[in-house]
Amino acid sequence: MNNSLENFFIYGAYGYTGRLITDYALRQGFNPIVGGRDECKLKELAANNDLEYIVLTAEDTEAWDKILDKVSLVLNCAGPFALTVRSIVPACIAHGVHYLDITGEIEVFEFIQSQNEEAIKKGVVLMPGVGFDVVPTDCLSAQLHDKLPSATHLELAFQGTSGVSRGTALSMARRYHTGGTMRKEGELVSVPLAHEVKLIHFGEQDRLCVSIPWGDVFTAYYTTHIENIKVFTGISLKTLKSLRLYRKFKGIAKTQLVQWGLKKVIKSKIDGPSAIKRATCLTHLWGKVTDTATNKTVEAELTTPESYYLTSLTAIESVKRVLKGKCQPGYQTPAMAFGKDYILSFDRVKLHFN
Repeated sequence: MNNSLENFFIYGAYGYTGRLITDYALRQGFNPIVGGRDECKLKELAANNDLEYIVLTAEDTEAWDKILDKVSLVLNCAGPFALTVRSIVPACIAHGVHYLDITGEIEVFEFIQSQNEEAIKKGVVLMPGVGFDVVPTDCLSAQLHDKLPSATHLELAFQGTSGVSRGTALSMARRYHTGGTMRKEGELVSVPLAHEVKLIHFGEQDRLCVSIPWGDVFTAYYTTHIENIKVFTGISLKTLKSLRLYRKFKGIAKTQLVQWGLKKVIKSKIDGPSAIKRATCLTHLWGKVTDTATNKTVEAELTTPESYYLTSLTAIESVKRVLKGKCQPGYQTPAMAFGKDYILSFDRVKLHFN
């Protein structure tokens, strides 16, 4: 395993978020090797930045063996992550290479955590979710738990205005038909899509929010040991009605034809937030913990830069810290690895307890 700080591998480097992360890594003085499936896009990215590149799929065992012999860490930016991690993560562990990604997919967190013991044996760090999914919410959860260690319930919510990338939209479309997920009494429980709706106060206003299967339903349990967790996001009434209508057709939503149609629409209509939005928009987060035995509660609000811009910062800072050995081997959440104040180390991040 190569111990050079510069020698890490970005898989999916030419996607919307992958490009942002690669650009920021270069500005930070890194010289990553880049990879992905699309040779044309990859070659252009590599040529424009004088980077070494390799064309490979997640299942290309021989190619992964070659690249993993050259690097110390893989940063996976290729979603949907559920389609890539079952090949990439075991390969990283076998080669003694650290693995990080920017997923928000619960099934991905679940699989990677299941590899914890093997990773510890090999001295490998496994840290999925080093972007907006789930760094700020993970740290917010840890902050709240620190204020109320006896908490039995955790609720989280976020509200952004910049829009989503193509990769995020594709990941969402792939799992819409599976409904939602919450954690109850320590167990992951499936619930219908848009199962719970509530008004949550963000900044200066109340916002209609709907429950979603966000990564913290899985990760916050390991960070805080709180056994009941729900995550919400801000939504318009029109979108809420659409989601509830979608529930009636979930049986056909998973068919190949419908999935093909959704992918085609997403690829033609969605790109990602503009540079202006990334530079100017803010994301608002809210959290609340409750101890049902004493009826005590603690609430907090967190404000961060725009989510995709923040992802580029947190992903590369996480890479930097892992490569410097500032993290124990095995499965880690960002707050477990770097502490509850990790998110506060970034510019324009503010935390306020209500």
